[in-house]
Order: sequence, then C-alpha cells, then structure tokens
Amino acid sequence: MQSVPKVGIYCRLSIEDKNRNGDDSQSIQNQKAMLRNYCLERSWEIFDIYTDDGFSGIDRARPAFNRLLRDCEQNRIDIVLCKDQSRFSRDTVIIEQYLNDRFLEWGIRFIGVADNADTDNESYGTMRLFTSAYNEMYVKDISAKIRRTLSCKREQGQFIGSFAPYGYLIDPADRHHLIIDEETAPVVRMIFGLYVSGKGYRHIVQKLNSEAIVSPSAYKREQGSKYINRNADSSSARGLWTQSTIARMLANEMYTGTLVQGKSHHISYKNKRRKKVCPAEWIRIPNAHEAIIDADTWLRAQARLQSNTRVGTRMQTLSPLSGKIRCALCGRPMKRNVYYNKAKTIKYYGLQCAAYKSGAMNCPNTKTMSGKVLEQTILDALNSIVSQYCQTDEIRFTNIYEEQLRALEGSLAKRLEQHASAQKRLIQMYKDKLDGIIAEADYSLFRQNLSDEEQSLTLHIDELRQQIAEARGRMENAPGQKALIEQYAHFDALDRTVADEFIDFIEISMTNDCGEREIHIHWKI
Repeated sequence: MQSVPKVGIYCRLSIEDKNRNGDDSQSIQNQKAMLRNYCLERSWEIFDIYTDDGFSGIDRARPAFNRLLRDCEQNRIDIVLCKDQSRFSRDTVIIEQYLNDRFLEWGIRFIGVADNADTDNESYGTMRLFTSAYNEMYVKDISAKIRRTLSCKREQGQFIGSFAPYGYLIDPADRHHLIIDEETAPVVRMIFGLYVSGKGYRHIVQKLNSEAIVSPSAYKREQGSKYINRNADSSSARGLWTQSTIARMLANEMYTGTLVQGKSHHISYKNKRRKKVCPAEWIRIPNAHEAIIDADTWLRAQARLQSNTRVGTRMQTLSPLSGKIRCALCGRPMKRNVYYNKAKTIKYYGLQCAAYKSGAMNCPNTKTMSGKVLEQTILDALNSIVSQYCQTDEIRFTNIYEEQLRALEGSLAKRLEQHASAQKRLIQMYKDKLDGIIAEADYSLFRQNLSDEEQSLTLHIDELRQQIAEARGRMENAPGQKALIEQYAHFDALDRTVADEFIDFIEISMTNDCGEREIHIHWKI
C-alpha cells in the first residue's frame, strides 16, 4: 500500500502584491485555502504551512522559506506545494538550484497549482526556464520602477525615509514632510551650542548621560517606533549617548532645513546590501522643512569639525598593537592616549577602555595601562614561546594549505558542472527554436538570460583557477616556514609585522587592590 505523501504548503505575499488592486487571489488567506483544498481532494497529509508575508520573491533570507528548505533537507516533506512557481522564488538561480537539483536529490516533488508546474512532468523542464526567467525579469522591472519613483520624490523635496532624524517628526498631515519635535529639538540645539562654545564630544556625552536625557534610539523605542539600531542594541552602551552619535548629529545637514537624501543605495535588485554614494551626488533640497540650527551655528560647527579631522604629523606609523587590544570586562577596544616628555623627545602612550574614554562610563575598568609595559610583557612571553619551539628536535606546522586546495578544487568542479549544464540548456533551446517549439522572440529573450549566467560562471571559474594556482604555490613554499620561525630566535622589539604574525588579540583586566592586572594574550601559534 502506497504511503500518504506529506505536503509542505508555502505561501508568500510581497509588498508589491499587496498594493495591486483587484487581485484578491494573491492574498495569503486565499493561497492557503486553495492549497488546503488541493490537498484535501487528493487525501494528502499537510505537514506544515509556511508563510512569508511582505517578502520579495528574489529575497533569499525569507524566514519561512528557509525553514521549509531545512525540513525538506531533513526528509520531513514529500511534496512542496505553492500557488505557482513565482510564489516559491523569482530568482532563476534558486529555481535551478532547488527544483532542478536539490529536490531531485532529496526525492521531493514540487507543484505549482495555478501555472501547472510539476517536477514529475517531463515537459515542465523547458517551461521552468521560461517561467523563472520571466519571473526574474518582472522583479527587475518592478525594482527599476521603484528606484525611478523614489528618485523623483527626492528631487521634488519629499522625505521618503521611514524614520525622522532625532529632533524631527514625520508630519501627520503629510508623511513626506518633516516637522520639529518640540521635545527633542532643544537637545539638538544644546549639543550644537556646547560644541561651538568649545566643548568636546566626551564632555557633551557625559552631560547628556548625567542628566538622564534619553538617547535617539531609546527615544524612538519609547515612542513606539519599530526603529532598530543593530550597532547600538548589540553594544554594552545600549540606551546611552556616545561620541559617535554626537559626531553624526553635528555633521547632519538636515538640521539646517536642507533635505539630504540618496546617501546610499542597494547594490542591485538581487543584492540588498547598501553602497555609499559620493557626497557630491547626494540630493539636497534647501528649505524643505523648518531648521533647528541657524546657518551661523552650523558653519561654526563645521569649521571646528574640519579643524579636528586633520592628520597628525607625528602619527605616520600604525601602532604595533592597533586593533588587537580589548577590555576583558566589557569587550570594547582599548583606546590609545599619546603623550610626550617636557622636551618632546620621548613618546609614551597609555591604553584605556573605550567605555570610559567615549563617555559612556558604564565599565569599571577605568585605569590606564602603560603601552610600553604591555609591549614588554608581550615580548617576554613571545620570547619564552619561541625559545620552547626552537629547543624541540623539529619545528612542526599545522599546514592548512592542503585543506584549502581541496575546498577550491571542489568548488571548481561544481562550477564547471554548472557551466556545462548552462551550455547544454543553451544548445537545447536553440534546437527547440529550429524545431519551431519556441518563437524567435522568446529564444532571443531567454538566450540572453542563459548567456549572462554562462558569463558569470566563466568569471567565477577563472577566479577559482587563479586561487588554486596560488594555493599550490603556498604549498611549495611551506618548507620555508620552518626557516622563518627559526630566524626569530629572540625578539628585541615589537613591531607591526611581528604582532600580525603571532598575536590574534589581547584582553586587559581591571586593576586589583594591589595595583596588578591580568593580561590574556591570544596567540595565533
């Protein structure tokens, strides 16, 4: 007796679909009802229903979609059921990766009810290519239209952000206009006033925190906003003012009444990472909203900012331990304070937890540690370790180059297989055109899509071959590592090269009652 298949129902609705008028069939509830009835008519068991509401079909980070794929990989599902193929994905790479590869490997059948997609149907293979290419072109076209619309709104002086800058509110009567927030605007004026009067970031931060003035991210949360600042929320200074916040506010031209937008954009309709735009290309609309800061105060603040950002003539070399020292209590970096003797002939430096130096003041590790003492401590420990290595009969290394080479060769074999598959599909499509199965216009359209895929794979293959050649070169030079370590019989000074070669990072603890502190050195060896 044949077992009853377990079905994973997947439903998706993008923001664009929500905005389409007169197409109720796209709604989540209607998708669920349709697919439940489809299973009921065939007496199939519904394992689970996976729903992504408000996610684009090109998005690979959909929560329910990835949960569905995990259940598929663990053989919990026999059939993936969707309204149509575009609900599953509009990304041709994902369609090929799963419907034409992984699902076959896992023994999973895919069915799209509305467009008759069925991986058990032999004719679906050719139609899948056309459908996935069309679906991806649809997303690309929608993305281009949205970019043009947003660009037009920016140039018309309409605010298109989701959250107003600190000191402003989105106008209830016009969501594309900013109005002054009377509760927080005085704080903005105070910050600028303190700065132009000669106060530094640290003084301003300490004043704001000591007076229990709510920070911008905390204020947004208090107002019920869905705003998320991942950097602030993951920091131990959560809810407090910091110097970086003050620096951003002092450089924010929006406080002068000028609407500044277009500072970054998505890399592409597929890649949602943001790319910064050159300041000369930002869209600036003067007098778009009421100013909090007058022109004179703004110019004085910018003049001081410019004078504080010059490069010091005495700091031309990078500190040996730069970026490697952390506070053992809060995990923040230890900041460097440089000072000289009276004759300006000898340079010293001390290290202090960034929590204290930035003004957050929420870490008890406040004492400064001498940089020279730390360097000498590291040198003593390093010389001891090297001495132990050189006293052994043979210096041994953990050679990772062979493992790297195997991984690169595996990736190359996979890309070569994908490249051959793309060429094969291109040839088959050409035969279908000659046999009259597809029209000339359709052939030209989908040939370009496959050609782009083949070109991308070719570039990736060339890169992998270059990396493999470099890995083999490193393997040939591996015996020289022994001679390299042997030449370091003793270190007299700590420089950047030695620090990068041997030290991963260093943790500095708080000073105890005896004036001593623990130093934890995490070695690379």
